[in-house]
Amino acid sequence: MNAVKGTNRLILDDMRLYMLIFTSIALGLTAVYVAIGFLFHVSYASQLFGPMYGGICTFAIAGLITLYPVAIGMGSTRIQFMKSFYMMGACMVVGTMIILHVIYGVVHLLNVGGWLQVTLYQPGMLYSSSYLVFPYLWIDVMLGLLVLGLSVFLTVCWIRLGLRNFLILLFGFGLVLSLVIAFGDIRQFTLWIAYQNRMLVFTVLGVIGGALLLSTYPMMKHAPLVRKGSKD
Repeated sequence: MNAVKGTNRLILDDMRLYMLIFTSIALGLTAVYVAIGFLFHVSYASQLFGPMYGGICTFAIAGLITLYPVAIGMGSTRIQFMKSFYMMGACMVVGTMIILHVIYGVVHLLNVGGWLQVTLYQPGMLYSSSYLVFPYLWIDVMLGLLVLGLSVFLTVCWIRLGLRNFLILLFGFGLVLSLVIAFGDIRQFTLWIAYQNRMLVFTVLGVIGGALLLSTYPMMKHAPLVRKGSKD
């Protein structure tokens, strides 16, 4: 097995593990929600996308930190590792969202059939109150891509800058954002967003996530094998 195939297999196995773990959590929550609805005949709304987004975030952070030195030690280049990681990350986003929407579809059929009164909240409901499979799936994929891109970007910044410098940068960004929110006219901006096409807004968020993901490519081309210490 050459370095390229070995790197792909390494990241693929890790992706499968995280997908299995967080899919099991989502299925367990679904079983609890359905059981409560059947046994107590209650009508309530809950959410299920948290574990799936959490799985994407965990894969992006833990996978990148643990697999990067292993892959380089196996003979992979940094460029090849990042290409493989991007590919598997995209598969993680699409795969988890498809699984999530299969669960959504089953619960929706139970609701339509009158057997269940439990409603699972979906981000796509901000676009349409009617259940629309493909628009809802697209919105979740875009949000998943945003979570992936943001998680990888922050992790790479931590790897390159070290903990101290990363926290200083994060604090500075948070301070600037707080000042903008406090003294800027955020209400007008919020109203402007509210009147935009929701599908376009979610698509732009996905593009931002993709841009953040790809921006880590030049940052990792000469990255060290170990993270900088907090005093570096």
